[in-house]
Amino acid sequence: MKLTSHISTIILLFLAKMVFAQSCDINGKKHYNYEDVKSILDKNKCNSCHNTAPNPNLWSYNTYDSFISSSYCSQPIIVHGQPNQSLLIDKLNGGPTSCGNAMPLGSQKISNADLIALEAWIEVGAPEYCLSEFDQIKTILNKNNCTSCHTANDSWSFDTYSSLFVKPQSSVCEGQEIIKYDAKNSLLYQKISNTASCGLRMPIEGNPVSDFDVDKIRDWINAGAPESAKALPVSLADFRTEIEGEKILLQWQTASELNTSHFDIEFSRDGIHFEHVGKIKAEGNTQMGKSYAYFFDAIDVGYHYFRLKILDFDDKFAYSAIRVEKIENTSEIFSIMPNPVYKNSVCTVEWYPVDDREKVKLLLLNINGQLKNEFLLNGGINTLDFSGIQPGVYYVSIEDYYTVRKIKKIVILDF
Repeated sequence: MKLTSHISTIILLFLAKMVFAQSCDINGKKHYNYEDVKSILDKNKCNSCHNTAPNPNLWSYNTYDSFISSSYCSQPIIVHGQPNQSLLIDKLNGGPTSCGNAMPLGSQKISNADLIALEAWIEVGAPEYCLSEFDQIKTILNKNNCTSCHTANDSWSFDTYSSLFVKPQSSVCEGQEIIKYDAKNSLLYQKISNTASCGLRMPIEGNPVSDFDVDKIRDWINAGAPESAKALPVSLADFRTEIEGEKILLQWQTASELNTSHFDIEFSRDGIHFEHVGKIKAEGNTQMGKSYAYFFDAIDVGYHYFRLKILDFDDKFAYSAIRVEKIENTSEIFSIMPNPVYKNSVCTVEWYPVDDREKVKLLLLNINGQLKNEFLLNGGINTLDFSGIQPGVYYVSIEDYYTVRKIKKIVILDF
């Protein structure tokens, strides 16, 4: 019995490694594709809600096209090359989200390994298939007889990598031939996918480019149109935070480093406005990567947001995705400042419940108890806009965990 159990454990561990292995490889540089990240979401039971019967208000990842669509609040689920701007990561990183509820609902946040995998996928453009290099893209274009038109001096050329980005003076179309990380607005993709608003579909004669080849070119542009694997962004192999006593420990590991100067540690209380709080010198150049750590000791009740600003020696930089830690409170916190506040200005409302509520409705009442406005508060730091509210004395009210109204007086002044 013990031997059978041991064998089962080994099999499960082997299958888990298969599911989360990076299945794509460009000259030794590995990356994830759509099927990889779909498996990760399925493993975290996201399909219990997001792969059910069609619902116009519910995002689905059944297909690649639905995966990279916009949410019901018009925010992009995926911003190619920018995990820190993607709603998917915003919903999964453990803090309040700018749209709807944090995910997964009613359970612990996903593992750090899963989060890193999703971020790494988005960082290389969130490809559906394994990524190509320039030579492979050139082969696709040659195979589709694009050289029959694109060899003249006054036409667009793909003979060299640099010529890809040169727009000929004879072009009648607006926009750029290739916009890195943005296939949708790149003329090359528009022409071969028949979505361009000007000119003819390419190629002009013969069969259209196959759907698979169109998708490969789309993935390549969304990955930043890399000339080679070396041009792909360097993903963090790990980035995590945890509470240790009276401090928060940040730990990260690079997969490799090329001309990396240092890491700036940035902190925020609201997840929007970040400030520099520390600096760690990088190894600089290493194919093996390196581990780093930083202790943050200015902790308080509520959410703590962290990100890394990764700087090269030539002053180029990139941001990591955001990590969140919450310091629990023993009693509900509800404050508003400044008070008084001037008309047509904003104030900050801090709200931390003692339970697991993520949102609450805030009511703005006049001195006669009449409702003048209402706002939705997320747990943490909120900014309220009082534009259009007449000067006077008002009361703001929320319902606490015990369904008791917490009321505070606020004075709105004229200019």
